[in-house]
Amino acid sequence: MWSTRQLHSSHIPPLSTLCIRLFALNFTALSTKGTAWNSMKRQLQFVPEALMPRLLASLRESCPTYLTHEFISTYLLRGPTLALGDDLPGVKKATILAITRSGSCDILRVMDLRGLREIHDDAFASVICKLPNLRVLGLRECTKVGPRTVEAAATSCPQLDTVNFSYTAVTPISLASLIRNCKSLRVLKVAGMGNWTDANVSKLWSELTTSTDEAFLLPNLQTLKLRQTSVTDLSLAPFLRACPNLRRLDVSFTGVRRPPLLLNNTTLEKLSLTSTKISSPDLLKVVTGMTSLKTLSIGALGRGEGSAAAVYNTTAMTLTDDTLCKLTDKLSNFNRLENVNIAGNLKLGAVSQYALVDFVAKVGRNCKNLNLAGLSFFRSRNLQGLLHDEDQERPSPLESLVLNNTNIDDNAAVYISCCTSLRVLELSSTKITSAGLLTILDACKKLERLNLTSCRGIDVAHRRNFFEVYERERHK
Repeated sequence: MWSTRQLHSSHIPPLSTLCIRLFALNFTALSTKGTAWNSMKRQLQFVPEALMPRLLASLRESCPTYLTHEFISTYLLRGPTLALGDDLPGVKKATILAITRSGSCDILRVMDLRGLREIHDDAFASVICKLPNLRVLGLRECTKVGPRTVEAAATSCPQLDTVNFSYTAVTPISLASLIRNCKSLRVLKVAGMGNWTDANVSKLWSELTTSTDEAFLLPNLQTLKLRQTSVTDLSLAPFLRACPNLRRLDVSFTGVRRPPLLLNNTTLEKLSLTSTKISSPDLLKVVTGMTSLKTLSIGALGRGEGSAAAVYNTTAMTLTDDTLCKLTDKLSNFNRLENVNIAGNLKLGAVSQYALVDFVAKVGRNCKNLNLAGLSFFRSRNLQGLLHDEDQERPSPLESLVLNNTNIDDNAAVYISCCTSLRVLELSSTKITSAGLLTILDACKKLERLNLTSCRGIDVAHRRNFFEVYERERHK
């Protein structure tokens, strides 16, 4: 249950931006004006193609349910970028097919279609085969996308550098032609694919290596997302061998335990190992030397792929207070680290509170985004490291702090108040009360979003509009 506010900006946006915002805000009223509306629709045909993606995004945010198939297909499919999703009830199969009739096939560079679960593989394939200059293709949660779409992209879109097939029916072996033909591929995302098993991934590599005796390489691939698949170390190893310039890797919720090649990698900027069964010694070895890390996600370590019940089983967890202390010593020297997630590690704080205090003081306070959710032994005093002391030249740069399902209370307010750059604060199912929140809002002037779901110390009627409550309290 979120409470939000929009802060005023001193920046004056361009006139085009102001016009787009004004049109979007008044769209529903304008569309009832009859003759005037018909005249305005004709004027939309003269809006420069470069502005159409921004216009669509603004309309999508302000009035998604009023955008019919006819309006979208007639006026909004032009331009170099196109983004449609299941949040737009007007998007149908006919809308997708209309892309090829929009006159923008040759200039379309980015196409992001999300959550279109009822549209079949053939429909997507018939559109993609007519987009020769496409560079970014996103089809996340278009669950009926499969081999025909991939083949169309491989054959017709040689300049592709980013593909997102997460939560679709794309098989590993169907990607062989795309990987081989799209030499500039930098980003490959295939999360949530039930058919991505070791056996099926081995078929992909067999297909890629049959035509030559040399090792197959993907020198340009920098981002690989295998999250929520059934791959293990056996499947990950050939990817690591083939991608010498990999920068971002997500193997969360997989069967990965101890990939040897990962132990020697020192170039990663992002590493996500959440809910894997990597051991504490191996975690420390993996992190050692990764001084370029910007993002590290190690939530619920020990849970493992597919074991939902294990998240509540402390004996299954592998990240202990002792390991956290050693990890803190390593990460405290990582000057580029901005995002850290240690959520759901239920053993933390069970033996000693010092490990969490030390982690927050040496690592957490220096991040931009910190997730500590679900740490059942986490208390308000563990946040004391957020305080600005004489040895620290500046206050914490934290912009997002997640403390859901922890045992913090109003005593945490004095520490959180030190994070004056904070924009997002999540306090779901904590013991915080209105008094503590008022203290935080007095100090955190940039705060825009509050998650107060199930906060019993906050009146239910105030959880969605606490910023308004704050303004009333402070202007009494």
